[in-house]
Amino acid sequence: MTGSRRRARQAVLQALYWSESSGDSVQQTVHTMAIRTGLSSDAAGFAEALGRCTWDHREDMDRLIEGVLENWDLDRIARVDRILLRMALTEIRHFPDIPVKVSIDEAIELAKTFSEEKASAFINGILDALVKRGDLEA
Repeated sequence: MTGSRRRARQAVLQALYWSESSGDSVQQTVHTMAIRTGLSSDAAGFAEALGRCTWDHREDMDRLIEGVLENWDLDRIARVDRILLRMALTEIRHFPDIPVKVSIDEAIELAKTFSEEKASAFINGILDALVKRGDLEA
């Protein structure tokens, strides 16, 4: 399931990026990405739940992120990195069956693939700071 969940997270990242850029429905975009990437029905269900939940709670996740930023503005964070942070935080807060470490590790791995070289360390730092502060309970 780990590989299929990683592929599901990748589809969610791409769908959220597209929806944020285009204004298209997140639910429809995630569904389309699940089909295009050939996700199993379980992985597609996970992707749709994660995509919808991340989108619905993005403002809450942004407030959490802003709470640990030092001398930095949320708007300066690359869109892909913001989405990865939101996804990881949504998993941590709303998907109790997923260990926190897994959510963080997955965000870091996706950042290594889809973002700039230093993004994985930045994402790790933000998520680690939030975990240490204890701000991640639903």
